[in-house]
Amino acid sequence: MSFGSIAAFLVFFTVEVVISTDIYVDVEGGTLLGQTLDFVEEDILNISVAVDVFLGIPYAESPERFRPPQPKSSWDGVWNATHFRGTCVQRPNFPGIDESFPTEDCLFLNVFAPNNSVENLPVMVFIHGGSYVSGTSMQRDTSGIPMAAIGTVVVVTINYRLGVLGFLDTGDDASSGNYGLLDQAEALRWVRRNIEAFGGDSSNVTIFGESAGAGSVHFHMLSKTSRDLFDRAILQANNWVSTWRSITMLDTRTFVHCFLFLQSGTAVAPWSFRQDLEDQKVNEAFRIGEAMGCNTRSTNMLVDCLRQVDAQTLENTAEAIFVRLGPTIDGVFLQESPLELVKRGDFKQCPLTVGFNRDEGTLFLVIQFFSLALEDRPHIDYELFKETFVASLNENNGNVGDLLISAVAQQYVDWSQAGNDSYDYFQTVSLINGDEIFSCPAMLVARSHAKMSSEPVYLYFMTHVPTSSVATFSGVGPTWLGAGHGEDLRFVFGYSFIPGLSEFRGPMTAEEDELSVKVIRFWTNFAKTGDPSRESFSSPPGSGELTWPAFSITDQYYKELSLDLPVGRGLKANECAFWNDFKPLLQQYLATLDELEVRWRDEFGSWQDDLREWRDSFREFQRQKPCL
Repeated sequence: MSFGSIAAFLVFFTVEVVISTDIYVDVEGGTLLGQTLDFVEEDILNISVAVDVFLGIPYAESPERFRPPQPKSSWDGVWNATHFRGTCVQRPNFPGIDESFPTEDCLFLNVFAPNNSVENLPVMVFIHGGSYVSGTSMQRDTSGIPMAAIGTVVVVTINYRLGVLGFLDTGDDASSGNYGLLDQAEALRWVRRNIEAFGGDSSNVTIFGESAGAGSVHFHMLSKTSRDLFDRAILQANNWVSTWRSITMLDTRTFVHCFLFLQSGTAVAPWSFRQDLEDQKVNEAFRIGEAMGCNTRSTNMLVDCLRQVDAQTLENTAEAIFVRLGPTIDGVFLQESPLELVKRGDFKQCPLTVGFNRDEGTLFLVIQFFSLALEDRPHIDYELFKETFVASLNENNGNVGDLLISAVAQQYVDWSQAGNDSYDYFQTVSLINGDEIFSCPAMLVARSHAKMSSEPVYLYFMTHVPTSSVATFSGVGPTWLGAGHGEDLRFVFGYSFIPGLSEFRGPMTAEEDELSVKVIRFWTNFAKTGDPSRESFSSPPGSGELTWPAFSITDQYYKELSLDLPVGRGLKANECAFWNDFKPLLQQYLATLDELEVRWRDEFGSWQDDLREWRDSFREFQRQKPCL
């Protein structure tokens, strides 16, 4: 069965979406053929809304490898926008649940718009996640039909180059990198120029993304190249879909307003940008070249050689030799490190929504213990805990010393269990990973925005554990992820309201469907007013479960995404004071220590461990009965 076309929506479910009529729209490049679907939902909303759907619209020319994107030229005749186009070449090579194919000619976007809108509607542009090396918008998971119908907005989802093709940086003009981010900027330019043809307001564009998509949103807030191409943003934190596929190897076919949305991802997260890797990016480029037989020390010759090799082989090889790729300081899109820009308030000033999920760290436990991913959650004893969290610290900070390791342990370990050999450190290592990688970078952005901007910031924290995980594929997937990474996507895009998707992603309960409707309205309200609790500028802020006060340095309010939707205060204040304030100071201090002092401190730490073991042994000896 093919799910690559609009015919994929011909399924009767909680909602009913039926192909209605062909529809034609004229844009800069020419005429588009799309189709109008009748979205009918009777159980919760009792609505019937016609939605225009245009899939696979080219926003740029087929890209030249290791060169910036170029605007799409005009085409002859009518462009058939009734089916998805290919996904960008990526790793791993399992790009989507629909029958999509990897290709370098992948700079396409999709538009979902309420039919015959009498007024210009807010526009929401979604950027998918995937650690900058995988992911796609050419799939039903990111269908904008429910959001367009329920929230009365125009939804756009985009592709962009990934991995080596999207981010190879040689440190000079041979390949300056950040092509994936430049692709996104080109898509935003296309939206500015063309979205009114679909009923959208070109001066009211909200960009939102999850994980690397949220990181991308944040980079656009920081970049002087693209910060004027949108008006609002939502930051949401690595894409579960691509990560889980890589583990299981399943072959499954934002006057001009300024609102920002970040979901589980920021530009200051260590997986999104590593300052210490800036000096290594050229070496990484040559390491890829050597693996591909491009044996040269000239960057121009290296890039010329890499242009000749098969694209998928290039991505597979980069993965095999553990090359890390992503946004860099290229002097074009990004001039300085994200952290420096954030610290001095050099970012787009506009309302911002940022958030993350309670159990973000379980993502890394699936990766580290993938052989157990389909079984009960792994038991992590103390030795395995030390090995696991030290490896994570090294991955995100470069090689770290014993003092930093001890500081992290002191912050997170339940020392009342120190002598319990059977104690399970699963939750401890999950919290460490989640806080360092997702939660506390998001809190840093929220606090910086609240402190240095006059515009409001809204914070959310998802704690609801969904009945079916977003990491579930045809009933297969780990069952111990909790409110894990990417689980908010199920509610933001309304999986229950995308016909046929529940068969693949697993069902949701009636209560979860109601929560999804509320989340969609929070997101679309923000796109309309810059306040997730207000549907229009003339309406009052929400009350009761719809109350969502702004975050500030003093009040520190946040919205909990759970069935009851309560408001909390002081989210992860202690943990993030450690990661965002204390740890950088400790690292700065450690960098000033000379080698002799470092060696002395390491030996002193070892002596402390030995003394602790001696004390434990002596206590055990004291508990023994004396010999008679």
